[in-house]
Amino acid sequence: MRNLSLALLLLISVYGLKAQEQVLHRGAVTETVTANDSISIPYSIYLPPTYDVNNPSNALFIFDSEGEGTKATRLFVSALQGENYIIVANNKPLPQALDSLDANAKMGLHIMQDVFRKVSLDMNNVYLAGHKSGAKVASALSYIVRGKANLLLIDDVYFANRFADQAQENLAIGVVGEASPNYYQMEDYFYMMKAYNNDNTLYFVEETKTWPSAALMGTLINRLYHLNNERLNKKLSDTVWQRQYQTDLNTIKQLTLADEYVNAYELATDLKGEYRGNVDLDPLRDLQRGLRRSDAYKQEKRYMRSDDIEEGLLLDDISYFLDEDLALGSFSNLGYWDERIQQFRAAAQNSAKPKEQKVAKRMLGYIDYVVTDFLTLNRVALFDQRIFANVLRTLLDPENDKAYLDIISLAAIDGDDNTAYFYLEELLKQGYDDYEALYSIPKTELLRIKPTYNELVESYLGKSKF
Repeated sequence: MRNLSLALLLLISVYGLKAQEQVLHRGAVTETVTANDSISIPYSIYLPPTYDVNNPSNALFIFDSEGEGTKATRLFVSALQGENYIIVANNKPLPQALDSLDANAKMGLHIMQDVFRKVSLDMNNVYLAGHKSGAKVASALSYIVRGKANLLLIDDVYFANRFADQAQENLAIGVVGEASPNYYQMEDYFYMMKAYNNDNTLYFVEETKTWPSAALMGTLINRLYHLNNERLNKKLSDTVWQRQYQTDLNTIKQLTLADEYVNAYELATDLKGEYRGNVDLDPLRDLQRGLRRSDAYKQEKRYMRSDDIEEGLLLDDISYFLDEDLALGSFSNLGYWDERIQQFRAAAQNSAKPKEQKVAKRMLGYIDYVVTDFLTLNRVALFDQRIFANVLRTLLDPENDKAYLDIISLAAIDGDDNTAYFYLEELLKQGYDDYEALYSIPKTELLRIKPTYNELVESYLGKSKF
């Protein structure tokens, strides 16, 4: 992905509503498409009732994994009621696979460019929010669009070391579910981001299968807005401080009513630092004091500390042995990993034991995260190690066709025909029936003309090429 500066984007922008077939109405969500001869991408856009071409608005670009842009836009319209935001979201799904990220990011960039051409934006107050694969898009775009990005990342993130210089310029707030497979990936990212800027914060909620509540989303966007304007040395009016303070107090109350006591307390601590000197903090202090004294808060805090110790020891074991076995390509230990993964998968499906279920989901996500990271960083040579990593992928997800195909390709390059045949048959046993794909696996030209290869294909699909 190439770098594109905000200055360049401004040069190709035309401020103001342009004459076009579809009028964008103030105070309403409009479904539209990018105005480009070569590509047409559907998205939804909301203009605030007070939109004025001569008074640029803040902008929030939302990247929704399911492509339900109208629904996502309305969620944030509710979250930011009374605030001056143009809100935009994609109406085309964003595939989860990592190899879809470039295409997803290009789609997001086309939408942003189209909006820049059509409406008047305050380019110092542009915010990117994403959920799951959309969070990957938001973080990826923060590295493409040069400048200091403001990110709200829900349940996923994309980062590579080559983007470290840009990442440290960003403001980032994240939310991850307590049983999310991306739990440790998000923790690692925000540990790094916290070192760059102490304002970068990760919050933990019960689950993030869908967008969190409008109240929480509004408060977190408010946080980004406060922090961004602080680094711009821009003073906010007393009216803004008071209005957003009342909104954020209500969020703390809603989190408490939802039994998210620790989350409410920690968010209150962060808000107290931002609002100090701008509002009367007594109502917020009273809320926080009441939380700290409640038995429910104390019990949740004790429970979390106990979990942290036990889970930390388990994570240390998994991390140590996984790193060692990946580095050595330890096929003799596959039995251990098969057993471990099966145990975690069984626990992850056992709702009768919610504590174990939560930990199992995190552990499965962690193993997948480490394996994927290893394969991303090691794309050449290391045949044994890469085959081993892909075998782990098949254990994590027996229906991961790509993992089987990669093993066959790697084994063929390494001259290990038996491994290639074994995983070809395992793939066919899964019901794989893409006949043409089996004869176009990279680097298998010699393998796929051999009798054994063709006999296996024919035994399952009823025909072969050679």
